Amino acid sequence: MAGEKQTIEIDLNPDQISFIGVMKDEFGIASESKVMRIIIDYLQSTKDVHDTVFKQWRCLRCD
Repeated sequence: MAGEKQTIEIDLNPDQISFIGVMKDEFGIASESKVMRIIIDYLQSTKDVHDTVFKQWRCLRCD
């Protein structure tokens, strides 16, 4: 494990948890935590996608 890590608590919906599990299994990633670190590392290093990811309103669970 490279670098110091801290544990945080986040609230996720069942479909989000399922997605993380599918990515973990499909790509042979060691843990769900590692999946999230990969996603965050990508977002930190790929700043040109920030508007696409964060400015567009998404609600997969809204009526």
